[in-house]
Amino acid sequence: MGQEICPVLSKVFDSLVNWIMDDIINQEWQYLYSYNPKIKAFCVCKGSEVIWQTSNWDLVSDAPTIIRAPRESAQKVVVNGVTYNRVDSNAERYIASATGDQGHLIVALIELDNWAIAWATSDAVPELAGIDLAYSAIQLVGNL
Repeated sequence: MGQEICPVLSKVFDSLVNWIMDDIINQEWQYLYSYNPKIKAFCVCKGSEVIWQTSNWDLVSDAPTIIRAPRESAQKVVVNGVTYNRVDSNAERYIASATGDQGHLIVALIELDNWAIAWATSDAVPELAGIDLAYSAIQLVGNL
């Protein structure tokens, strides 16, 4: 009987952990948006796997390319068919802008291989949005 309970408890525990993590990430998204309402979309990845994203954005297929961009100092990244050209980058962040009114792509390292990704409107200052995202990334350290 004890062996049957352990898998059930394990599933319950995993569900609870995921629910808490989702709540923490959602709360951080709410804070980020309140600090900088020009940031309109947000995503968190563990490695190249999307573990949380706002409902107005789908990065599942583009996440591996986005996550490689900071480390490779990619000159450009294509996300959902939009080309973003690098503005600034290092191993822990990546800021890129699209032409026209297609906005800015911002990536910040949370820790290890966990990343925060955001999209800001074209009238946002990308470097400032990068600072805001970096602050959110720091808040997520130890919570994934």
